[in-house]
Amino acid sequence: MKERSRLLGVLSISSAAIIWGSNGVIVNLIPLDAFTIAFFRVFLASLILLPFMMIFRARDLARLRLCWKLLVLNGLLLCLGWAFLFASMKLIPIAEAVLLNYLGPVFTAVLSPLILRERLAKTSIAALLLSLLGIYLISHEELVLGGSHDVLGVVYGLLAGLSYAGFIIVSKKLRAEQSSLTTAFYSYVFAAIFLAAISRPITPSLSAPEWGLLLILSGVNTCSAVTLYLYGLVMMEAPKAVVLAYLEPLSAAIMGALFLGQLLGPIDILGGALIVISGYIVARS
Repeated sequence: MKERSRLLGVLSISSAAIIWGSNGVIVNLIPLDAFTIAFFRVFLASLILLPFMMIFRARDLARLRLCWKLLVLNGLLLCLGWAFLFASMKLIPIAEAVLLNYLGPVFTAVLSPLILRERLAKTSIAALLLSLLGIYLISHEELVLGGSHDVLGVVYGLLAGLSYAGFIIVSKKLRAEQSSLTTAFYSYVFAAIFLAAISRPITPSLSAPEWGLLLILSGVNTCSAVTLYLYGLVMMEAPKAVVLAYLEPLSAAIMGALFLGQLLGPIDILGGALIVISGYIVARS
């Protein structure tokens, strides 16, 4: 029974990571700016989750006042994280953007002592140094040979990772008060509010296939994949879950090559490997 649960955990997290790998392709195929795409992602995801909240978590809807400040902050961080990530994906290869975003766990390990009063482990420092080298290897061509758009893509990717780190820290605090479903739902709602204010979205003139891509991004890649990931986390150890989650940049690299013709060079692969190793070190510690 235990082995079956572990297998279900592996399949759930692996499936979620592979699904997330398609985000960059979808973002590049939708003719909207990054902030507007992020808005429709969280707005539609909120609408999809609302019936489940009303059926299974009706009591939580009334408990918003207990931790509304943290939920609002989580929504802001999610808003910035996905908007910066999508902006990065439109400027540099999607696999590079995803890898820069996956610096979130490393940033979390470094920031947690300041925010959560946790001890800074020596392994976290080692992971940070490895990840910095990985960042340099991934972005050296963009920073040295690329234009301003390439440099901006790297900056957006780093800002996405930093926002992701804040999201992890705030979500960790919220887990003591709210369920994962409730935290996700309110994070999407508040992120949609912030993104609506920033991007001022209007009903875009998209084709039916492009609307379909938006629905896939919100329904499959957000609601379903996040649910699979959270389900898998219950079934297996956190370090193994982190390693499996790194299937996302691998999936993004494959899909970027197949659908967008984006190929990574040996130096990019080496830099990505260092970032993956740094994330694993953080998870193990």
